[in-house]
Amino acid sequence: MLLCGRHRHTGKWGAIMCELRLMNRAAALALVLSVPAGSAAGQIPNHPVITEVFTDPVGNDGPVARDPANAHQEYIEIYLPTAAQLAAGLNKDALRLTFYEVEGDTSSSGPGLVNYRIDLPTFDLDAANGLTPGAIPRPPSGVVVMGWVDYVGNPPIDLAGTPSTRVALINGGITSTTDYTFIAMNGAEFSGTTNFPVPIAISSIDLPQEASSGIIQNGSGAYLLVNRDAPGYVQLYDDAAVPAGGSANPSLATGTVLGTSCLLDGYAGNDDSLFDVNLQPYPAGTNLDMVMNLPAGGPFSLLICQVAEAGGHGYARKFLDLAKTTEDGCPSNDNPITDALNIYRTISNIGPLFPTPGRVHLTTSPAELSVALPAAQVFDVLAGTTGRPGILCANAGGNFGMSATVTPGASSNPAVATFASGDSATVTTGQTPVYPSVAATVPIGAAHGALVTVPVTVNATNVGGGPAIVNPSGSTTASVHVLNPTTGMNAAGQPFQASAFAAVHGLPHQPGVPNEFLGSSLAGFVAAHLGGLVDDAHHHGADLLNPATDLSNPLVVDTLERDMPDDPCLYVDALGPPGQPDLVQTILTSGEVQAGNDTYAQSFDESLTAVRAISFTLNPTRTKGGAFVPTERVHFVDAIGDVGLPTSGLTNATTTRGFELALVDSNVQRAGTLETGATDDFGVVVRVGQVRPGAQVVPGQLVFLSLTGGLQGADIDTLDVPPHNNETVIIYFDLDNLDTVLGARTINEIFIIDSSGTPAAVNIMEVFALSVLVPQPFFDADGDSDVDLGDYASFRACMMGPVGPIGAGCALHDANASGHIDMADYAVLARSFTGPL
Repeated sequence: MLLCGRHRHTGKWGAIMCELRLMNRAAALALVLSVPAGSAAGQIPNHPVITEVFTDPVGNDGPVARDPANAHQEYIEIYLPTAAQLAAGLNKDALRLTFYEVEGDTSSSGPGLVNYRIDLPTFDLDAANGLTPGAIPRPPSGVVVMGWVDYVGNPPIDLAGTPSTRVALINGGITSTTDYTFIAMNGAEFSGTTNFPVPIAISSIDLPQEASSGIIQNGSGAYLLVNRDAPGYVQLYDDAAVPAGGSANPSLATGTVLGTSCLLDGYAGNDDSLFDVNLQPYPAGTNLDMVMNLPAGGPFSLLICQVAEAGGHGYARKFLDLAKTTEDGCPSNDNPITDALNIYRTISNIGPLFPTPGRVHLTTSPAELSVALPAAQVFDVLAGTTGRPGILCANAGGNFGMSATVTPGASSNPAVATFASGDSATVTTGQTPVYPSVAATVPIGAAHGALVTVPVTVNATNVGGGPAIVNPSGSTTASVHVLNPTTGMNAAGQPFQASAFAAVHGLPHQPGVPNEFLGSSLAGFVAAHLGGLVDDAHHHGADLLNPATDLSNPLVVDTLERDMPDDPCLYVDALGPPGQPDLVQTILTSGEVQAGNDTYAQSFDESLTAVRAISFTLNPTRTKGGAFVPTERVHFVDAIGDVGLPTSGLTNATTTRGFELALVDSNVQRAGTLETGATDDFGVVVRVGQVRPGAQVVPGQLVFLSLTGGLQGADIDTLDVPPHNNETVIIYFDLDNLDTVLGARTINEIFIIDSSGTPAAVNIMEVFALSVLVPQPFFDADGDSDVDLGDYASFRACMMGPVGPIGAGCALHDANASGHIDMADYAVLARSFTGPL
């Protein structure tokens, strides 16, 4: 089971979605980054550096039973500078390097210990004065790749081929290289290999297991490149095979065994779900991965930055000529956060930033289009919407601008989804994802789970000049899964209650416009129906419709907001009807909590009798058939509450769905700055009002909403949806399934449950009920306080053709007092009609 933040995913599909979700979050951050302050561009390192560490997933992809369709196997890549570039003190005629991996998982059997040591052959970087005996020359590209040659048998009994014909397991299989040097990590085993250099020593290769899984450890770990001739060097061993008198403990936290003087380059991958790249190094005792190696104050902690694992299969240095803070000659500004965010990226075997063994990139390299494989182009699109998922691509080259567009082919099933070109997308930096979109339209009646595929072509063009783009056109296949769930899920993953659909609409600040809300389609609907079909539960509707209300002014916003209580003494509970759980028990017994997620763990008081929440009383509001349909693009929430991911088919959607509720939230803080929305996490509980015969719920019952078919009680993570930097956010709710599935015809109260655990929670300025059950006396001919088929029959009897005169008993139907029963009256009837009870 994988963890994406606090969200859990199971199975192969869950693993892929977790990978893509984390990849997208990391990529979204990377979009705003360029060359960092304090880092020098155009500076080739004066010492050897690690440029890539890549491992394929466990399976038939290893050196045994290799999958020939995968060109990239496990490898470690190192760049060697020229002799002229090499720092003084390093031996250009006999450079002796060792690669260490140190375990970083706290749950490992050997945390903080060496997983393996690889002693590389001696390198001579200056062939002009003759080759040092026993050394190998620097390759023309300066790139050294350590990888595998294939085994025979499983378990292995030999190496494939002959000693002079062994095949390297990268790039589809190679027997020799011209511009880079391949070193066979296992080339000294069994009958050995003579066509590639081999390491001087490897501390241990555990056969047969590591012949199929590789030796690079999954999870958290530190990768170190050290100089064997430096005084701080110590020979260490694989902790599973320590010889008598040897040790596997580098004591990185203290520097008392392996010394910093031998370190040439290093970084660490951290896959702890609680790791925040912006908070490293963590103080000792926090029990996060890598803290036993790189605690605050540790001698290696500023030198070895920790890179957040974003679901990929390895790590790469973005640009060789972009110096880390530890390489700029100024130790006082060494900063692992800057280095982690700007120098490294994750790489994946499905792209779009693929492994590139034998290649290093410079900031001056041409832009290069890379398109992810079909496994990465799988999108959910909600029925009744046109989704615009971003096709996962990248500028895999240098720092030149590139714009990309998508042209779709024919849909595999046009009855389920049709496709058109979406939005182009532009990046200005290299090694950066780019998301040109394809528009996928799914009708409201499409079956839940239906799958449609479409071939797509991506074309890239230069933006702002620069050399011609490498590989300017690429193709892949996109797959769309239709979302049209009617129920949510309980903790066991079984259908439970009803699914709701939430969508987020961001309103950024517009210079010269005090009230950006007023320009939204929601404002127009509210202005036309406030006091009738629309109810403002917080009684600030008039303020939000006032052009003079400045929604960027924190003093104004503060008077509109309904704040979450900060004092646990002010936390709330609410009774359910007899025999039904109260608010606290509704949350504690929800699928989200029962599944083991800690979403609301910080939201209760110590006695678990009250919860951090706010409530709003609603006029009886219909749960089905909302008349308001936004004209703007919105961003639907997925099954675990995420919203706005660039490759999601729920992002940038237009919809024909009607909404029954709208929350208006402010991101304006009291200091006048904007929240990112990252802490605006909340769940929604509604109280049932009227019910239909045979309903699954009773009046007064509290229903914790499931979102888009997900776990009952999952929270909404509003984040920063497009167009970004939103000062005001509208969250819409489509509640049709509460009526259709549960029989809850109306609701009369809404609870907003905090799940952020921090003071900067969702700041609600208004809750608009958009489908208030308003009695219509001029249509309610039978006086049952409902406009149904009986009233419709009466209306038809009174209407004679396009225009009918008022007759006996027909005055009730003349809504506009025109003296006629006509189509204008019919329009009012249609809006009032609730169907048979």
